[in-house]
Amino acid sequence: MCKRIIYFAAYLLTFPLSIWAEAMTYKADRLESDVIDNKPCKKLEGNVVFTFHTNGMVLTADKAYKYDDQELIKAQGNVKIMDQEGNVVESVFLTYDLLQKRAVFEKNVRYLSRKATFYTPKLIYDVEKKQGKFLQGGKLVQDQMVLTSSMGLYDGAHHQVTFCDKVVLVDPSYTFHSDQLDYKTESEVAYFRGPTKIIYRDGVLKTPKGGYYSLPKKQLAFEQGVLTTENIRLAADHLEIVNGEDCAATGHVSLHSQKHDALITGGKASYTRKEKKSVITDSPLLTKVLNNETIYLRADTFIFLEKNEPPEQEVHALNHVRLYQEVLQGVADGAVYNTSKNTIYLHNKPIIWCGQYQITGEAVHLAIEEGEHVRMFVDKNLFMASENLVGHYNQVKGNKLVGLFKEGVIEKMSISGNSESIYFALGDNNELVGMNHLKCNGMEMNMVDNTLAQMTCQPKPIGVFYPAESLKEAQMKLPGFVWFGEKWPTKANILEGLLKDVTDQNYSGPKKLDKK
Repeated sequence: MCKRIIYFAAYLLTFPLSIWAEAMTYKADRLESDVIDNKPCKKLEGNVVFTFHTNGMVLTADKAYKYDDQELIKAQGNVKIMDQEGNVVESVFLTYDLLQKRAVFEKNVRYLSRKATFYTPKLIYDVEKKQGKFLQGGKLVQDQMVLTSSMGLYDGAHHQVTFCDKVVLVDPSYTFHSDQLDYKTESEVAYFRGPTKIIYRDGVLKTPKGGYYSLPKKQLAFEQGVLTTENIRLAADHLEIVNGEDCAATGHVSLHSQKHDALITGGKASYTRKEKKSVITDSPLLTKVLNNETIYLRADTFIFLEKNEPPEQEVHALNHVRLYQEVLQGVADGAVYNTSKNTIYLHNKPIIWCGQYQITGEAVHLAIEEGEHVRMFVDKNLFMASENLVGHYNQVKGNKLVGLFKEGVIEKMSISGNSESIYFALGDNNELVGMNHLKCNGMEMNMVDNTLAQMTCQPKPIGVFYPAESLKEAQMKLPGFVWFGEKWPTKANILEGLLKDVTDQNYSGPKKLDKK
Protein backbone atom coordinates (compact mmCIF):
# COMPACT_ATOMS: atom_id res chain seq x y z
CA MET A 1 0.00 0.00 0.00
CA CYS A 2 2.81 2.39 0.92
CA LYS A 3 4.55 1.73 -2.38
CA ARG A 4 1.37 2.56 -4.32
CA ILE A 5 0.96 5.94 -2.51
CA ILE A 6 4.53 6.97 -3.18
CA TYR A 7 4.25 5.90 -6.83
CA PHE A 8 1.02 7.85 -7.30
CA ALA A 9 2.50 10.99 -5.77
CA ALA A 10 5.54 10.78 -8.00
CA TYR A 11 3.32 10.29 -11.02
CA LEU A 12 1.31 13.42 -10.18
CA LEU A 13 4.42 15.56 -10.05
CA THR A 14 4.77 15.23 -13.80
CA PHE A 15 1.10 15.18 -14.81
CA PRO A 16 -0.72 18.54 -15.02
CA LEU A 17 -4.42 18.23 -14.19
CA SER A 18 -5.74 20.01 -17.25
CA ILE A 19 -9.36 19.30 -16.49
CA TRP A 20 -9.19 21.74 -13.53
CA ALA A 21 -9.71 25.48 -13.74
CA GLU A 22 -6.03 25.92 -14.36
CA ALA A 23 -2.98 23.73 -14.94
CA MET A 24 -1.70 22.58 -11.57
CA THR A 25 0.58 19.97 -10.08
CA TYR A 26 1.02 19.01 -6.47
CA LYS A 27 3.20 16.87 -4.28
CA ALA A 28 3.52 15.83 -0.64
CA ASP A 29 5.32 13.36 1.59
CA ARG A 30 2.10 11.36 1.87
CA LEU A 31 -0.96 11.22 -0.34
CA GLU A 32 -4.02 9.05 0.02
CA SER A 33 -7.70 9.02 -0.81
CA ASP A 34 -10.12 10.11 1.88
CA VAL A 35 -13.77 11.11 2.41
CA ILE A 36 -14.59 14.37 4.23
CA ASP A 37 -18.24 15.23 4.90
CA ASN A 38 -19.28 12.50 2.44
CA LYS A 39 -17.14 14.10 -0.26
CA PRO A 40 -14.25 12.16 -1.81
CA CYS A 41 -10.91 13.93 -1.80
CA LYS A 42 -7.16 13.54 -1.91
CA LYS A 43 -5.46 13.98 1.44
CA LEU A 44 -1.92 15.39 1.28
CA GLU A 45 0.35 15.55 4.34
CA GLY A 46 3.89 16.69 4.95
CA ASN A 47 5.61 19.35 2.85
CA VAL A 48 2.54 19.88 0.71
CA VAL A 49 3.21 21.91 -2.45
CA PHE A 50 0.71 23.03 -5.09
CA THR A 51 2.13 24.71 -8.20
CA PHE A 52 -0.24 26.72 -10.41
CA HIS A 53 1.39 26.98 -13.82
CA THR A 54 -0.89 29.61 -15.31
CA ASN A 55 0.02 32.41 -12.88
CA GLY A 56 3.16 30.95 -11.31
CA MET A 57 1.59 30.87 -7.83
CA VAL A 58 2.84 28.30 -5.31
CA LEU A 59 0.83 27.05 -2.32
CA THR A 60 2.55 25.23 0.55
CA ALA A 61 1.11 23.78 3.79
CA ASP A 62 1.49 21.01 6.35
CA LYS A 63 -1.75 19.34 5.25
CA ALA A 64 -4.27 19.81 2.42
CA TYR A 65 -7.39 18.26 0.96
CA LYS A 66 -8.06 18.34 -2.78
CA TYR A 67 -11.70 17.48 -3.40
CA ASP A 68 -12.40 15.18 -6.33
CA ASP A 69 -15.83 16.48 -7.34
CA GLN A 70 -15.26 20.16 -6.44
CA GLU A 71 -12.78 22.78 -7.59
CA LEU A 72 -11.75 23.21 -3.98
CA ILE A 73 -8.61 22.93 -1.86
CA LYS A 74 -8.55 23.17 1.93
CA ALA A 75 -5.15 23.57 3.56
CA GLN A 76 -3.99 23.97 7.14
CA GLY A 77 -0.84 24.41 9.13
CA ASN A 78 1.85 26.87 8.01
CA VAL A 79 -0.19 27.79 4.95
CA LYS A 80 1.69 29.98 2.50
CA ILE A 81 0.92 31.31 -0.96
CA MET A 82 3.60 33.08 -2.99
CA ASP A 83 2.95 34.87 -6.29
CA GLN A 84 5.36 35.70 -9.10
CA GLU A 85 6.14 39.15 -7.65
CA GLY A 86 7.28 37.60 -4.40
CA ASN A 87 4.24 38.66 -2.33
CA VAL A 88 3.44 36.10 0.34
CA VAL A 89 0.21 35.38 2.22
CA GLU A 90 0.48 33.22 5.34
CA SER A 91 -2.20 31.75 7.62
CA VAL A 92 -3.16 28.71 9.68
CA PHE A 93 -6.15 27.76 7.50
CA LEU A 94 -7.01 28.24 3.82
CA THR A 95 -10.05 27.46 1.69
CA TYR A 96 -9.32 27.98 -2.01
CA ASP A 97 -12.02 27.90 -4.72
CA LEU A 98 -10.09 27.00 -7.88
CA LEU A 99 -12.89 28.00 -10.22
CA GLN A 100 -13.53 31.47 -8.78
CA LYS A 101 -9.86 32.02 -7.80
CA ARG A 102 -11.14 32.91 -4.33
CA ALA A 103 -9.02 32.19 -1.27
CA VAL A 104 -10.20 32.54 2.33
CA PHE A 105 -7.27 32.80 4.75
CA GLU A 106 -8.09 32.39 8.44
CA LYS A 107 -6.24 32.72 11.73
CA ASN A 108 -2.97 34.63 12.06
CA VAL A 109 -3.16 35.87 8.48
CA ARG A 110 -0.06 37.73 7.35
CA TYR A 111 0.46 39.39 3.92
CA LEU A 112 4.12 40.16 3.21
CA SER A 113 4.81 42.55 0.34
CA ARG A 114 8.12 44.10 -0.66
CA LYS A 115 7.84 47.02 1.77
CA ALA A 116 5.08 46.23 4.27
CA THR A 117 3.48 43.46 6.30
CA PHE A 118 -0.27 43.21 6.81
CA TYR A 119 -2.00 41.26 9.62
CA THR A 120 -5.64 40.22 9.99
CA PRO A 121 -7.63 37.32 11.52
CA LYS A 122 -9.36 36.63 8.17
CA LEU A 123 -8.74 37.67 4.59
CA ILE A 124 -11.08 36.94 1.67
CA TYR A 125 -8.77 37.19 -1.32
CA ASP A 126 -9.19 37.15 -5.10
CA VAL A 127 -6.01 35.43 -6.25
CA GLU A 128 -6.32 36.55 -9.88
CA LYS A 129 -7.00 40.23 -9.10
CA LYS A 130 -4.79 40.16 -5.98
CA GLN A 131 -7.51 41.94 -4.05
CA GLY A 132 -9.02 41.02 -0.73
CA LYS A 133 -11.24 42.27 2.04
CA PHE A 134 -10.90 42.03 5.79
CA LEU A 135 -13.88 42.44 8.10
CA GLN A 136 -12.48 41.49 11.50
CA GLY A 137 -9.81 44.13 11.88
CA GLY A 138 -6.50 44.64 10.16
CA LYS A 139 -3.01 45.97 10.89
CA LEU A 140 -0.30 47.10 8.47
CA VAL A 141 3.29 47.59 9.64
CA GLN A 142 5.91 49.42 7.59
CA ASP A 143 9.16 50.45 9.27
CA GLN A 144 8.05 52.54 12.30
CA MET A 145 4.50 53.10 11.03
CA VAL A 146 1.49 51.06 12.19
CA LEU A 147 -1.98 51.30 10.58
CA THR A 148 -5.10 49.66 12.02
CA SER A 149 -8.84 49.65 11.34
CA SER A 150 -11.98 47.57 11.85
CA MET A 151 -12.30 46.56 8.19
CA GLY A 152 -11.03 47.35 4.74
CA LEU A 153 -9.68 46.21 1.37
CA TYR A 154 -6.23 44.94 0.43
CA ASP A 155 -5.22 45.57 -3.19
CA GLY A 156 -1.94 43.80 -3.86
CA ALA A 157 -2.04 44.56 -7.60
CA HIS A 158 -1.94 48.31 -6.98
CA HIS A 159 0.00 48.12 -3.71
CA GLN A 160 -2.77 49.82 -1.78
CA VAL A 161 -4.69 49.09 1.40
CA THR A 162 -7.97 50.85 2.15
CA PHE A 163 -8.73 51.05 5.87
CA CYS A 164 -12.28 51.78 7.01
CA ASP A 165 -13.93 52.47 10.37
CA LYS A 166 -11.88 53.44 13.43
CA VAL A 167 -8.74 53.99 11.40
CA VAL A 168 -5.59 54.74 13.42
CA LEU A 169 -2.16 55.51 11.93
CA VAL A 170 0.79 55.82 14.30
CA ASP A 171 4.34 56.80 13.44
CA PRO A 172 7.08 58.74 15.30
CA SER A 173 5.67 62.09 14.14
CA TYR A 174 1.88 61.74 14.21
CA THR A 175 -1.13 59.74 15.34
CA PHE A 176 -4.06 59.81 12.88
CA HIS A 177 -7.71 59.05 13.68
CA SER A 178 -9.97 58.84 10.63
CA ASP A 179 -13.00 57.06 9.17
CA GLN A 180 -11.20 56.03 5.98
CA LEU A 181 -7.60 55.97 4.82
CA ASP A 182 -5.96 54.70 1.61
CA TYR A 183 -2.33 53.69 2.02
CA LYS A 184 0.10 53.18 -0.88
CA THR A 185 2.70 50.66 0.28
CA GLU A 186 5.21 51.44 -2.51
CA SER A 187 5.17 55.25 -2.37
CA GLU A 188 4.45 55.19 1.39
CA VAL A 189 1.74 57.84 1.10
CA ALA A 190 -1.47 57.80 3.16
CA TYR A 191 -4.61 59.52 1.82
CA PHE A 192 -7.13 60.13 4.61
CA ARG A 193 -10.76 60.79 3.71
CA GLY A 194 -13.38 62.78 5.59
CA PRO A 195 -13.10 64.07 9.17
CA THR A 196 -9.62 63.38 10.52
CA LYS A 197 -7.87 64.15 13.80
CA ILE A 198 -4.06 64.20 13.91
CA ILE A 199 -2.13 64.35 17.18
CA TYR A 200 1.50 65.33 17.30
CA ARG A 201 3.95 66.46 19.95
CA ASP A 202 2.95 70.13 20.00
CA GLY A 203 -0.78 69.95 19.44
CA VAL A 204 -3.71 68.66 17.42
CA LEU A 205 -4.61 68.97 13.73
CA LYS A 206 -8.17 68.58 12.47
CA THR A 207 -9.78 68.57 9.03
CA PRO A 208 -13.32 67.76 7.88
CA LYS A 209 -12.23 66.92 4.34
CA GLY A 210 -9.04 64.87 4.58
CA GLY A 211 -5.69 65.11 2.82
CA TYR A 212 -2.47 63.12 2.45
CA TYR A 213 0.64 62.22 4.42
CA SER A 214 3.96 61.25 2.78
CA LEU A 215 5.96 59.20 5.26
CA PRO A 216 9.40 59.49 3.55
CA LYS A 217 9.15 63.28 3.42
CA LYS A 218 7.21 63.60 6.69
CA GLN A 219 4.98 65.92 4.65
CA LEU A 220 1.36 66.40 5.68
CA ALA A 221 -1.22 68.37 3.65
CA PHE A 222 -4.98 68.72 4.07
CA GLU A 223 -7.93 70.99 3.29
CA GLN A 224 -9.83 73.25 5.70
CA GLY A 225 -7.34 72.40 8.40
CA VAL A 226 -7.06 73.63 11.97
CA LEU A 227 -3.83 73.40 13.97
CA THR A 228 -4.23 73.85 17.74
CA THR A 229 -1.29 74.13 20.14
CA GLU A 230 -1.04 75.31 23.71
CA ASN A 231 -0.74 78.93 22.63
CA ILE A 232 -2.18 79.28 19.12
CA ARG A 233 -4.94 78.11 16.82
CA LEU A 234 -4.12 78.23 13.09
CA ALA A 235 -6.86 77.63 10.51
CA ALA A 236 -6.75 77.84 6.69
CA ASP A 237 -8.25 76.48 3.48
CA HIS A 238 -5.07 74.48 2.95
CA LEU A 239 -2.46 73.44 5.53
CA GLU A 240 0.85 71.74 4.85
CA ILE A 241 3.37 70.53 7.44
CA VAL A 242 6.90 69.30 6.69
CA ASN A 243 9.08 67.19 8.99
CA GLY A 244 6.45 67.37 11.69
CA GLU A 245 7.57 70.91 12.49
CA ASP A 246 7.21 73.64 9.84
CA CYS A 247 3.76 74.62 8.59
CA ALA A 248 2.50 76.55 5.55
CA ALA A 249 -1.09 77.80 5.27
CA THR A 250 -2.96 79.37 2.34
CA GLY A 251 -6.46 80.74 1.85
CA HIS A 252 -8.54 82.39 4.59
CA VAL A 253 -5.76 82.05 7.14
CA SER A 254 -6.55 82.86 10.77
CA LEU A 255 -4.03 82.73 13.61
CA HIS A 256 -5.54 83.01 17.08
CA SER A 257 -3.48 83.64 20.21
CA GLN A 258 -5.66 81.68 22.61
CA LYS A 259 -4.07 82.92 25.82
CA HIS A 260 -4.36 86.61 24.93
CA ASP A 261 -7.35 86.42 22.58
CA ALA A 262 -5.67 88.14 19.62
CA LEU A 263 -6.59 87.15 16.06
CA ILE A 264 -4.56 87.60 12.85
CA THR A 265 -6.15 86.89 9.48
CA GLY A 266 -4.55 86.88 6.05
CA GLY A 267 -4.13 85.02 2.77
CA LYS A 268 -0.89 83.16 3.52
CA ALA A 269 1.04 82.08 6.59
CA SER A 270 4.01 79.98 7.63
CA TYR A 271 5.04 78.59 11.02
CA THR A 272 8.55 77.53 12.06
CA ARG A 273 8.45 75.32 15.13
CA LYS A 274 12.12 75.67 16.10
CA GLU A 275 11.89 79.46 16.17
CA LYS A 276 8.24 79.47 17.32
CA LYS A 277 7.64 82.06 14.62
CA SER A 278 4.64 82.62 12.35
CA VAL A 279 4.70 84.89 9.29
CA ILE A 280 1.36 86.10 7.89
CA THR A 281 1.08 87.93 4.55
CA ASP A 282 -1.44 88.76 1.82
CA SER A 283 -3.52 91.55 3.40
CA PRO A 284 -3.10 90.48 7.03
CA LEU A 285 -5.21 92.00 9.81
CA LEU A 286 -4.82 91.75 13.58
CA THR A 287 -7.84 92.20 15.84
CA LYS A 288 -8.07 92.13 19.62
CA VAL A 289 -10.91 93.07 21.97
CA LEU A 290 -9.79 95.02 25.01
CA ASN A 291 -12.01 96.93 27.42
CA ASN A 292 -14.98 96.10 25.16
CA GLU A 293 -13.24 97.88 22.27
CA THR A 294 -11.70 96.19 19.22
CA ILE A 295 -8.16 97.06 18.18
CA TYR A 296 -7.43 96.68 14.44
CA LEU A 297 -3.88 96.57 13.08
CA ARG A 298 -3.01 96.31 9.36
CA ALA A 299 0.39 95.87 7.70
CA ASP A 300 1.99 94.20 4.69
CA THR A 301 3.44 91.46 6.90
CA PHE A 302 2.96 90.21 10.44
CA ILE A 303 5.57 88.16 12.31
CA PHE A 304 4.14 86.38 15.36
CA LEU A 305 6.75 85.31 17.95
CA GLU A 306 6.26 83.08 20.99
CA LYS A 307 8.83 83.79 23.69
CA ASN A 308 9.63 81.59 26.68
CA GLU A 309 11.60 83.90 28.99
CA PRO A 310 9.51 85.62 30.03
CA PRO A 311 6.55 83.77 28.50
CA GLU A 312 4.90 86.25 26.14
CA GLN A 313 3.84 86.77 22.55
CA GLU A 314 4.84 89.55 20.18
CA VAL A 315 3.45 90.59 16.82
CA HIS A 316 5.84 92.51 14.56
CA ALA A 317 4.00 94.53 11.91
CA LEU A 318 6.11 95.47 8.88
CA ASN A 319 5.50 98.18 6.28
CA HIS A 320 2.40 100.34 5.78
CA VAL A 321 1.23 99.84 9.36
CA ARG A 322 -2.21 101.21 10.22
CA LEU A 323 -3.76 101.12 13.68
CA TYR A 324 -7.41 101.70 14.52
CA GLN A 325 -9.32 101.73 17.78
CA GLU A 326 -12.37 103.86 18.45
CA VAL A 327 -10.28 106.24 20.57
CA LEU A 328 -6.85 105.72 19.05
CA GLN A 329 -5.53 105.60 15.47
CA GLY A 330 -2.08 105.60 13.93
CA VAL A 331 0.19 104.93 10.94
CA ALA A 332 3.83 103.83 10.87
CA ASP A 333 6.42 101.93 8.88
CA GLY A 334 6.72 99.31 11.62
CA ALA A 335 5.23 98.30 14.95
CA VAL A 336 5.58 95.70 17.70
CA TYR A 337 2.47 94.60 19.60
CA ASN A 338 3.00 92.64 22.81
CA THR A 339 -0.23 90.72 23.35
CA SER A 340 0.75 89.79 26.91
CA LYS A 341 1.38 93.33 28.09
CA ASN A 342 -1.07 95.06 25.70
CA THR A 343 1.64 97.42 24.53
CA ILE A 344 2.21 98.77 21.02
CA TYR A 345 5.58 100.19 19.99
CA LEU A 346 5.49 102.18 16.74
CA HIS A 347 8.82 103.21 15.25
CA ASN A 348 10.34 105.21 12.38
CA LYS A 349 8.43 108.48 12.87
CA PRO A 350 4.89 107.21 13.41
CA ILE A 351 1.77 109.39 13.47
CA ILE A 352 -0.80 108.87 16.23
CA TRP A 353 -4.28 110.33 16.63
CA CYS A 354 -5.92 110.18 20.03
CA GLY A 355 -9.24 111.96 20.24
CA GLN A 356 -8.61 115.04 18.08
CA TYR A 357 -4.87 115.20 18.79
CA GLN A 358 -2.26 114.32 16.20
CA ILE A 359 0.99 113.20 17.83
CA THR A 360 4.30 112.53 16.09
CA GLY A 361 7.82 111.61 17.20
CA GLU A 362 10.74 109.35 16.39
CA ALA A 363 8.96 106.49 18.17
CA VAL A 364 5.73 106.08 20.14
CA HIS A 365 5.04 103.56 22.89
CA LEU A 366 1.40 102.85 23.82
CA ALA A 367 0.39 100.95 26.94
CA ILE A 368 -3.30 100.02 26.85
CA GLU A 369 -4.51 99.49 30.40
CA GLU A 370 -7.67 98.21 32.02
CA GLY A 371 -10.44 100.73 32.52
CA GLU A 372 -9.98 102.20 29.03
CA HIS A 373 -6.78 104.01 30.00
CA VAL A 374 -3.98 104.49 27.47
CA ARG A 375 -0.52 105.67 28.46
CA MET A 376 1.55 107.15 25.69
CA PHE A 377 5.32 107.67 25.63
CA VAL A 378 7.06 109.66 22.89
CA ASP A 379 10.82 109.32 23.11
CA LYS A 380 12.13 112.08 20.85
CA ASN A 381 11.04 115.05 18.71
CA LEU A 382 7.50 115.23 20.07
CA PHE A 383 5.03 117.30 18.07
CA MET A 384 1.35 117.41 19.00
CA ALA A 385 -1.41 119.31 17.19
CA SER A 386 -5.18 119.54 17.25
CA GLU A 387 -7.60 121.44 15.04
CA ASN A 388 -9.98 123.76 16.86
CA LEU A 389 -13.53 124.71 15.89
CA VAL A 390 -12.48 127.53 13.56
CA GLY A 391 -9.72 125.67 11.68
CA HIS A 392 -6.63 126.74 13.62
CA TYR A 393 -4.14 124.23 15.04
CA ASN A 394 -3.16 124.22 18.69
CA GLN A 395 0.42 122.91 18.84
CA VAL A 396 2.89 121.58 21.39
CA LYS A 397 6.44 120.43 20.76
CA GLY A 398 9.25 119.16 22.93
CA ASN A 399 11.66 116.32 23.36
CA LYS A 400 9.57 113.71 25.22
CA LEU A 401 5.95 113.13 26.17
CA VAL A 402 4.19 111.07 28.80
CA GLY A 403 0.43 111.23 28.33
CA LEU A 404 -2.62 109.65 29.94
CA PHE A 405 -5.75 109.14 27.83
CA LYS A 406 -9.13 107.80 28.84
CA GLU A 407 -11.96 107.04 26.41
CA GLY A 408 -10.24 109.10 23.74
CA VAL A 409 -9.90 112.14 25.99
CA ILE A 410 -6.55 113.42 27.16
CA GLU A 411 -6.49 113.74 30.94
CA LYS A 412 -2.87 114.68 31.55
CA MET A 413 0.34 115.30 29.62
CA SER A 414 3.91 115.79 30.78
CA ILE A 415 6.25 117.31 28.19
CA SER A 416 9.97 117.66 28.82
CA GLY A 417 12.92 119.17 26.98
CA ASN A 418 12.73 122.45 25.02
CA SER A 419 8.98 122.65 25.31
CA GLU A 420 7.02 125.12 23.20
CA SER A 421 3.31 125.62 22.59
CA ILE A 422 0.83 127.62 20.57
CA TYR A 423 -2.74 127.81 21.85
CA PHE A 424 -5.58 129.73 20.23
CA ALA A 425 -8.05 131.41 22.56
CA LEU A 426 -11.71 131.53 21.45
CA GLY A 427 -14.57 133.71 22.67
CA ASP A 428 -18.05 132.69 23.76
CA ASN A 429 -19.19 132.53 20.13
CA ASN A 430 -16.09 130.60 19.02
CA GLU A 431 -14.56 133.74 17.57
CA LEU A 432 -10.77 134.00 17.62
CA VAL A 433 -9.57 136.18 20.49
CA GLY A 434 -5.84 135.63 20.21
CA MET A 435 -2.95 133.20 20.50
CA ASN A 436 -0.67 132.25 23.38
CA HIS A 437 2.93 131.32 22.51
CA LEU A 438 4.91 129.78 25.41
CA LYS A 439 8.44 128.43 25.80
CA CYS A 440 9.90 126.53 28.76
CA ASN A 441 11.87 123.42 29.67
CA GLY A 442 8.88 121.31 30.72
CA MET A 443 5.08 121.45 30.78
CA GLU A 444 2.40 119.74 32.85
CA MET A 445 -1.00 119.98 31.17
CA ASN A 446 -4.32 118.94 32.74
CA MET A 447 -7.23 118.59 30.37
CA VAL A 448 -11.02 118.50 30.76
CA ASP A 449 -13.07 117.34 27.77
CA ASN A 450 -10.01 117.68 25.54
CA THR A 451 -9.70 121.33 26.56
CA LEU A 452 -6.75 122.75 28.46
CA ALA A 453 -7.83 123.38 32.03
CA GLN A 454 -4.47 124.05 33.67
CA MET A 455 -0.86 124.25 32.54
CA THR A 456 2.23 124.43 34.73
CA CYS A 457 5.61 125.28 33.22
CA GLN A 458 9.05 124.58 34.69
CA PRO A 459 10.93 126.82 35.04
CA LYS A 460 8.99 130.03 34.64
CA PRO A 461 7.89 130.23 30.97
CA ILE A 462 8.60 132.88 28.40
CA GLY A 463 5.25 133.74 26.89
CA VAL A 464 3.63 136.14 24.46
CA PHE A 465 -0.07 136.71 23.77
CA TYR A 466 -0.93 137.88 20.27
CA PRO A 467 -4.35 139.52 19.80
CA ALA A 468 -6.30 138.22 16.86
CA GLU A 469 -6.05 141.41 14.90
CA SER A 470 -2.23 141.43 15.04
CA LEU A 471 -1.64 137.77 14.23
CA LYS A 472 0.41 136.90 11.16
CA GLU A 473 0.34 133.59 9.29
CA ALA A 474 3.99 132.84 10.03
CA GLN A 475 3.34 133.15 13.78
CA MET A 476 0.57 130.55 13.78
CA LYS A 477 2.76 127.48 13.14
CA LEU A 478 5.68 126.12 15.10
CA PRO A 479 8.74 124.89 13.15
CA GLY A 480 8.17 121.33 11.99
CA PHE A 481 4.37 121.53 11.94
CA VAL A 482 2.68 119.26 9.37
CA TRP A 483 -0.96 118.17 9.49
CA PHE A 484 -1.37 114.58 8.22
CA GLY A 485 -5.13 114.50 8.07
CA GLU A 486 -5.15 112.62 4.74
CA LYS A 487 -3.34 109.71 6.42
CA TRP A 488 -5.74 109.47 9.33
CA PRO A 489 -6.98 105.86 9.22
CA THR A 490 -10.64 104.98 9.55
CA LYS A 491 -12.15 101.62 10.31
CA ALA A 492 -13.51 101.51 6.76
CA ASN A 493 -10.11 101.79 5.08
CA ILE A 494 -8.48 99.50 7.68
CA LEU A 495 -10.93 96.76 6.65
CA GLU A 496 -10.96 97.65 2.95
CA GLY A 497 -10.66 94.62 0.71
CA LEU A 498 -11.19 92.10 3.52
CA LEU A 499 -13.92 89.51 3.90
CA LYS A 500 -17.35 90.59 5.01
CA ASP A 501 -17.13 88.45 8.13
CA VAL A 502 -14.50 90.78 9.59
CA THR A 503 -16.12 94.01 8.44
CA ASP A 504 -18.54 95.95 10.60
CA GLN A 505 -21.03 97.47 8.16
CA ASN A 506 -22.49 99.69 10.87
CA TYR A 507 -19.32 101.74 11.30
CA SER A 508 -19.80 105.43 10.46
CA GLY A 509 -16.19 106.65 10.60
CA PRO A 510 -14.12 108.46 13.24
CA LYS A 511 -15.76 111.13 15.32
CA LYS A 512 -14.85 114.65 14.20
CA LEU A 513 -15.54 117.96 15.90
CA ASP A 514 -18.66 119.61 14.56
CA LYS A 515 -17.49 123.03 13.39
CA LYS A 516 -21.06 124.22 13.24
